[in-house]
Amino acid sequence: MSDLPQLFMRKPTLKELPPLSLPQGFALHSHCPGQEDIWESIVKEAFDTPFTFEKCIVSSKGYRPDYVLYISKDGVDIATTTAVEKAQFPGDGWFHMVGVRPSARGLGAGRLVCLAALHSLAARGYERVALSTDDWRLPAISLYLSLGFEPLLLHESHPERWEKVKSALLETARPEEHR
Repeated sequence: MSDLPQLFMRKPTLKELPPLSLPQGFALHSHCPGQEDIWESIVKEAFDTPFTFEKCIVSSKGYRPDYVLYISKDGVDIATTTAVEKAQFPGDGWFHMVGVRPSARGLGAGRLVCLAALHSLAARGYERVALSTDDWRLPAISLYLSLGFEPLLLHESHPERWEKVKSALLETARPEEHR
């Protein structure tokens, strides 16, 4: 499957976004120069692969430090995403490198950082948002679906792969039925 393109999703409208309400102990901030190692640490933990901030983020179309968002809990950065634009989807906002530290999964930080990115993109005038993801990232896909993203079928492999993803999501949603 490594030769196949990633899956794509789009949120067709940014109207009527739920409010961003941070639970006690959580905070939102944007990137400041010198925090590249924090971003790289979150992303390495989230994807189990090293990425460089320079290559993945600074090279993104329209990059600005304030487009890189972090969620922290009790002063420790635990999640990140970048809200930019991608040449392949002109005019759409783009979620790039959504990552949550494994030790923070289940705390809602992924939802918070994605919702913050949606609000950021809406405030900048974007009307819709796209993203790419991998078939195996079921928790992330479930999150994106819950935020109103829809599958985009841009490759001949996508319909079959999306069917497999949907089946897998149904299986994980009802584990008690399979015990």
